[in-house]
Amino acid sequence: MKTVKQPKWDKQEGAPIILADPDGPNKNPPFNEPLRVGQRATGTIDGVEVGVLLTDILTTVKAQGQVIGIFDGQNERDAIGDLCLGDIVFIERKDIYSLDIDTDIAR
Repeated sequence: MKTVKQPKWDKQEGAPIILADPDGPNKNPPFNEPLRVGQRATGTIDGVEVGVLLTDILTTVKAQGQVIGIFDGQNERDAIGDLCLGDIVFIERKDIYSLDIDTDIAR
């Protein structure tokens, strides 16, 4: 079993941006959309975007997930500090910059 890392996420102002398919089942999501397995959350660490596929929901605002992307501007990276692609991380809604609720897994 992998260790769950708890990175120091950048502070986000306000609620996350909710991304949804305008023709999909969630075309009018509420701003307080609960976290669900399969959603893709994006947080930032020192300004670098970290994509997380939510895999284990602890509460409606706290989850664990697998790091699926690390982007520094247009450049994809394999790691930031001791955080690497494939790592399991803890993330809270307050740490999330954007939340994609219309992923194939989340439907």
